[in-house]
Amino acid sequence: MEVALKIDVDTHQGLGEGVPRLQRALSERGIAGTFFIAMGPDNSGRAIMRMFRNPGFLAKMRRTRAVSMYGLRTVLSGTLLPARPIALAYPETIRDLERSGFEVGVHGYDHVHWQDHIGEMDEAEIRAEIDGAGEICRAILGDAPRSFAAPGWRTSDTALRVLEDRQLGYHSDTRGRDAYRCRVAGEVLVTPEIPTTLPTLDEVMGTAAVAAAGSIVAFYLSQMREDALNVHTIHAETEGMGQLEVFSALLDALQARGARFVQLREVAARLIPGDLPICEVVRTTLPGRAGWVSAQGPAL
Repeated sequence: MEVALKIDVDTHQGLGEGVPRLQRALSERGIAGTFFIAMGPDNSGRAIMRMFRNPGFLAKMRRTRAVSMYGLRTVLSGTLLPARPIALAYPETIRDLERSGFEVGVHGYDHVHWQDHIGEMDEAEIRAEIDGAGEICRAILGDAPRSFAAPGWRTSDTALRVLEDRQLGYHSDTRGRDAYRCRVAGEVLVTPEIPTTLPTLDEVMGTAAVAAAGSIVAFYLSQMREDALNVHTIHAETEGMGQLEVFSALLDALQARGARFVQLREVAARLIPGDLPICEVVRTTLPGRAGWVSAQGPAL
């Protein structure tokens, strides 16, 4: 069984507090992982507007106890309280990840703005978001980013074309089954897409599926595929903070089961683009997640 941990870092608090805890938990077990970090401002408070557009967002906030999980400072960041920088607030934390052998990629610039407005952003605005994030990554690590993960698993045809121009090793923007190449308006892109294959913890917390499995750990073990790559997205603000004990128990259970942990750049390096299925990127909804996400469509 292969497991790739995709660790999304969305907030100032997530990078400052959650990432060091996750780094420690993974290093103690000799487990590899890929961190995707939002490089710009933490405007998490603006996400509250989603509850007026999507009633499911409010239900999710209640089910996951988001205010207690994220903290009031993060929930109000960018609204009643000023937005704090994310990557530039903790450059040494990011450098230490890379020095320790972890992969570091870009999770956008303004996470909330991208997630809420990617469907209406024009090419110039998308380029500004991607290039702004890339400039901060280069300033901290000395090199341009080699991978990108779209905030909230939301992308667009324009965003995929812009990322194609950046000649990345891969991107991880969607939910799906296996690695593939995207077809956009009849054009097949070269850059591989490695989708998240498993539900996230905030999507399953407090659900009947977890109750039926008996525990979160048992639920995830039942979802893992033995004969395929399992891409599991976790969040520095969730597994790295209030749910660290649960996540640690999952790591121990996976190691006991003989799982091999890989970084996404390892996966990308062994892919042969000509052998990958070609799929369009579609919009869908997922249980436990408010609003739409980008997903792998049927193979063409």
